[in-house]
Amino acid sequence: MNKLEKTFYSVFILLLICSTQNAYAKEEPDKNSMEEGANVFANQALLFPLFEKLYELETNKGNKVNIVHIGDSHIQADFFTNTIRQGLQYKFGNGGFGLTFPYSLIKTNGPRCVKYKSNAVWQSQRNVSPVSDVAVGLSGIALYTPLQDCVLQFTVEDGYEFNTVKVIYPTEEPQFQMSISVEPLLVSNVAGSSVSTGFNYHKVKSGESLSVIARKYRVTVAQLKRANGLKSNMIRTNQRLKIPVVGKSVTPKTQKANIKLDSMNCVEMISSPFVSSYTSESLLNRVTIAPKGNQSQYTLNGLVIENSKPGVIYHTIGVNGAQMSDYAKYPLFFKQLPVLDPDLIILSFGTNESFAKMSESEYVYQLNEFVRNIQEQNQDAIVLVMTPPPSMFRRTRVNTYISNYSTALMGLDYLPVWDLYTRMGGASGIASKGQFARMMDRRKVHYTVDGYQAQGELFMSDFLSAYNNFKKNNKTTEI
Repeated sequence: MNKLEKTFYSVFILLLICSTQNAYAKEEPDKNSMEEGANVFANQALLFPLFEKLYELETNKGNKVNIVHIGDSHIQADFFTNTIRQGLQYKFGNGGFGLTFPYSLIKTNGPRCVKYKSNAVWQSQRNVSPVSDVAVGLSGIALYTPLQDCVLQFTVEDGYEFNTVKVIYPTEEPQFQMSISVEPLLVSNVAGSSVSTGFNYHKVKSGESLSVIARKYRVTVAQLKRANGLKSNMIRTNQRLKIPVVGKSVTPKTQKANIKLDSMNCVEMISSPFVSSYTSESLLNRVTIAPKGNQSQYTLNGLVIENSKPGVIYHTIGVNGAQMSDYAKYPLFFKQLPVLDPDLIILSFGTNESFAKMSESEYVYQLNEFVRNIQEQNQDAIVLVMTPPPSMFRRTRVNTYISNYSTALMGLDYLPVWDLYTRMGGASGIASKGQFARMMDRRKVHYTVDGYQAQGELFMSDFLSAYNNFKKNNKTTEI
């Protein structure tokens, strides 16, 4: 073989290797897909109006940017979203924690920056449950009680002190009042410790539910079920129910304080449909709310806390097990969303849809309907979609539905899309030797705290890269 032939042969082998590598890359994302800017952020130009607001915030320090992140259990835990929150607030300023909900009072997981206590047991209704007459709204979970003498108090960690509090409820008339001057509510064991002093009886009428009957007699659903030995909420027409006659609350010895409503010194709140708000001249770290007026039921859909500083407010809304269709079951969700004044709304769905074996065409159809309902009430907000992270069926089979959703979403030209699935390396990213293999729980569906934080860092990297490219190409001076 002469020198020319050797050169030709070497070039041919090199081209063959490159061709093979490219073909493999199309079949399955490899580690290169995890490099910054690896074609995982589609339609970035649609984010330019948001980038303009962030640029104004970064340069003039004079406004707030509200981001709302909506999703399922990946969002409810707040590990993923809190990483994004902290990153954006470090870059653009901390405008406040945003939307918060008393997850701990119903014994489920949620953000840890805001802590709740109450002197009563509250009932709850999730959007993943069958539709009921309880008004589930913005948080995807409703907290409700018929008790007029209950109070709920929350405190925040250092760094999230606030000036403004908004209380969200499902009616046009306010349901709650607020005090900022009461002593801390010391409850070591949350109790709704009303005791039964006897029973009345009720014959179930057609169309009545346990919640309706509970409100009528000013007791809780749990008290009804306990009095009648019910294991579910199912009742039948003409069924005879015991109605407990509830006496005064019994305060456990472990409770050191029980706030009285007449000593709360409630502040004057500004009210409009679905929300009452109060703004203080000084920073607060604790607030107490209580029912207002004489109503059969008091329902809480969430609270918002923010400070007076310019910066980003990163609201999160997540419900374990939820699909887009679960939020869509309650029109109140869309009606209350404008309370947050969103500039950007991020959607993170797909894991639960994939376990329901939903096709990519049906997934995109439901997404379009969900986005349409959002934009009808929030015309100035930009909607950004994230593809769901990779997962497995029964810990062994690759969840190919997620891959199909990723491909379908990245093919859209009318929404900005961030491809988390590809950014994590696709199915190979969670395989035995994948980067995220040890960052998943044993079911291979959810991730560890480190795994969610790593996902948040990936988004921050790509989002800020897109923002910096916007500044480079559209602004004459750098900051």
